[in-house]
Amino acid sequence: KYFGEIWNFDYFCKINLKLIMEYQEYQSPSFFEAYINAFKNCLNFEDRSRRSEYWQFIGIFYFFVLVLWATNELLDSKWLSIIFGIFILVHILPVFSLCARRLHDSGHSAKWILGIFIPFIGVVFRGIILVFTLMDSEEEENNWGRIT
Repeated sequence: KYFGEIWNFDYFCKINLKLIMEYQEYQSPSFFEAYINAFKNCLNFEDRSRRSEYWQFIGIFYFFVLVLWATNELLDSKWLSIIFGIFILVHILPVFSLCARRLHDSGHSAKWILGIFIPFIGVVFRGIILVFTLMDSEEEENNWGRIT
């Protein structure tokens, strides 16, 4: 009897249709959209952010950091150092808010971010946060809302 339920064609079609609809509801943003969305939501520490949105923004951010740092090292310019500092300051709030939303999406509290400021132990918290941000989203609604 159970074997017949597994191979029931109607049941199989309903499950596949549900999966297809869920996949079509969410489309990963482009790199540019993820970057802009991080700034639009820089004061939003409450909701959830998908893994793709987080890592696309972080990838762009570290690309620019690397380019600015390497250019500054090659040219040894005082003005480039100032531009680099301003770039980092402008990105502090979007990075922390996006990280908080990413932690919420994986089912963890944003309070974990506070651990990175503890001397010597902060490195451990950075590793824990890295693992949490690599985790997949919680599919069902959690304390920070439903998946978007």
